[in-house]
Amino acid sequence: MFGMGFMEIFLVAIVAIIALGPEKLPSAMVDIAKFFKKFKSGIENAKSTLDNELNISQMKEEADKFKASVSDVKSIASVDLDEITSLDVDNKEDTTPQKEIKKAKIKRENHQMYADNSKKETIRFDQEENKA
Repeated sequence: MFGMGFMEIFLVAIVAIIALGPEKLPSAMVDIAKFFKKFKSGIENAKSTLDNELNISQMKEEADKFKASVSDVKSIASVDLDEITSLDVDNKEDTTPQKEIKKAKIKRENHQMYADNSKKETIRFDQEENKA
C-alpha cells in the first residue's frame, strides 16, 4: 500500500497509538477512512462529469457534420436532377447525351445512398442522445 511494507505500517500504527492514545485511535481511523472514501468518490464524480462533457461536445460536432453533409447531398441531388431533365433524351443517334444521362443517374444513385446512410446515422445519433 503506497509503497510501504509491513514494518513501515506497523511503525506508523505504534506512533498513532502513542500520539492519540488507545481511546481516540479508533474514532480517528474511522474519520480518516471516511475522508479517503469521500475524496475517492469526489475524484470519480469529477472524472465522470468531465468524460460526459467531452462526449457531449464530440456528439454535437458529429451531428453538425451530418447535418452539413445532408444539406450538401440535397443541393447536389437537386443540381443532378436539373442536369438530367435538361439533356436531350430523344436524340438516340448521338451517344453523348445518353452517356451524360447514365453518369447523372449514377451520381444521383450514389448521392441517394450517401443521403440514406447519413439519415440512418442521424437517426442512430438521435436515439443515442435520447438514451443519455
